Amino acid sequence: MKKRFLLSLTGFALLVNTLSAQLTPALKQTLANVSPDAIKGHMTFLADDLVEGRMPGTRGFALASKYMESQFIALGLQPGIGDTAYVQKVPLQKGWVEENSSTFTLTGKNNKEESLAYGKEFLLQPYFAAAESKVTALLVFVGFGVSAPEFHYDDYKDIDVKGKIVVYLQGAPKGFPENERAYFATADAKYAEAAKRGAVGVILLLPPTVKPSAWDAAVRRSKNGSYKWVSSDGIAAKSYETLKAVASLNPQYSDLLFGNASTTAQQVFALAAEGKSHSFPLNISAAMGVKTATKNVEGSNLVGIIKGSDPVLKNEYVVYSAHLDHFGIGAPVKGDSIYNGAHDDASGNAILLEVAKAYRSLPAPPKRSIAFAVVTGEEMGLLGSDYFINNMPLKEGKVVANLAIDMPFFFHPVLDIVPYGADHSSLGVQTQKTAQDLGLKISPDPFPEQVVFIRSDHYSFIKKGIPALFIKSGFLTVPSDTVDRSKSDVGWRSTHYHTPQDDMRQPFDFTAATMHAKVNFLIGYYVSNEKAAPAWNRGDFFGQKFTAKSP
Repeated sequence: MKKRFLLSLTGFALLVNTLSAQLTPALKQTLANVSPDAIKGHMTFLADDLVEGRMPGTRGFALASKYMESQFIALGLQPGIGDTAYVQKVPLQKGWVEENSSTFTLTGKNNKEESLAYGKEFLLQPYFAAAESKVTALLVFVGFGVSAPEFHYDDYKDIDVKGKIVVYLQGAPKGFPENERAYFATADAKYAEAAKRGAVGVILLLPPTVKPSAWDAAVRRSKNGSYKWVSSDGIAAKSYETLKAVASLNPQYSDLLFGNASTTAQQVFALAAEGKSHSFPLNISAAMGVKTATKNVEGSNLVGIIKGSDPVLKNEYVVYSAHLDHFGIGAPVKGDSIYNGAHDDASGNAILLEVAKAYRSLPAPPKRSIAFAVVTGEEMGLLGSDYFINNMPLKEGKVVANLAIDMPFFFHPVLDIVPYGADHSSLGVQTQKTAQDLGLKISPDPFPEQVVFIRSDHYSFIKKGIPALFIKSGFLTVPSDTVDRSKSDVGWRSTHYHTPQDDMRQPFDFTAATMHAKVNFLIGYYVSNEKAAPAWNRGDFFGQKFTAKSP
């Protein structure tokens, strides 16, 4: 078995040499200049304790942002904000629930009331539209809370939820395609559908498989509050004002909602496990009240550009993005309280700078313009990228593609890539060409249940109808690597991801990191020189779901 694998690698090496010959001398030299030391150097600063975990609105974030801005200047990138500045201000608002003043009461048969305990039995989301919000209404169970005519599925069919509080299950039907299922499982998709149907509140029903420790972790996270970006008229984006209360229920207490219903909670969960559901009244009402405290937070993106060389295509932009934020200083883990975010996402910013350097080293700029967006608030819900694309600073241009660089994984040589989004648009063509040029294989999503497709900044662009990519490394390894990377890379998520242990003491392979810079550079380079702009594949769900017009 090992001998056969060695032979395949020999053939693989020959393929690399053959296909690399297709690159022009200028491109070969550009790729050769991508520096592992530069990536390591940038990461070393951005993940240092000095910048205190880069929480938006803090001195540490400001230091990290100024570092990135200085690198933009050193690389000769032009300012992307009104031709005079690199900084795009992103007004954020933090909201958190005042627990002692927030309530949840159920009323069942004979008007019997039962008050639930905050944190133990339920949680509420902050209500950004007002300091206090109250709602009393009947409860209706609506399955997964999904209406998907594209897949002949509708949890709202034949049931009226106007003026009612809807109760729905986490997730989406199993029969949906992976990325489409991820879309329908998002809170935004469910909130929007409930609001469109006239619901006045929602309750998320978590599955019984959720461990008590996971609920406890959710309670702890809720104390940190949540964030929205705020429009120029002071309205928090995507705050769903007509939904007067948004709650989640501890799965240990699911039976409380089904005591008067024709179907039990256990039957509902059993159907859900099969990917099925049906909707029905719960014959019980709830009164929920949420008191929200808010404060404004000064956020910011950075935008630098390289103007294209074609007199027409220069008004079209390929945007590279990486998020600068992480979790700042928080609860200590193993004696460390600084959440440095080395891999997530100091690495993406370092790679973005090397991509920018690669473009600047070309003999001539590409035909289309290239923008580099260092965004804030990704960890808070893709806020900075969503603000960027909804408040486009490139006033004379149109965004035609995005490549997001976020925690790409380089703990071992990169022999294959997983290009999220490549199968939805013509960007798959440039991705395939790049993989061939660099001698890489393309692998499918190894863990579709993690819904990676919707979890980074590329998704903000997709929601505006713009084809986008998010590339991670796969698990293929050289023969000398005795580690099962499908286990070690996944294991990293349980030991380092979103913890203070994501620092520079990890065994990064910075030569492998250069491969991510090369992949992202080449794909964008090919896109920027194509005559036709990227387009959604014929009949693609996301191309049809979201408007195809970029700002």
